[in-house]
Amino acid sequence: MKKSKLKSLVKSARKTAEKDIRLSLEASLKDLAAQFGEGSKKLNKDIQKGSKQLAKKLAKDLRIDKSAFMTKEDAAIVEAEPQPAETEKV
Repeated sequence: MKKSKLKSLVKSARKTAEKDIRLSLEASLKDLAAQFGEGSKKLNKDIQKGSKQLAKKLAKDLRIDKSAFMTKEDAAIVEAEPQPAETEKV
């Protein structure tokens, strides 16, 4: 698999993770706010904005496992690549 293809897959996985984190945070915060009283437009807007910012920060530091995107054939190619031989100086 080419590096550019792998990078795009990792980037899209990071965006998907960011979206999932954001939606989860929004739902949790709205439920919590509803327990304490009736919500308002301003509160909902603040929750959306804050969850978006936090999700962006968390997704930025998230490490995506690149081996999950590699197929068996790609993994075999990577394993079959010859390693540089160490030469001994006498």
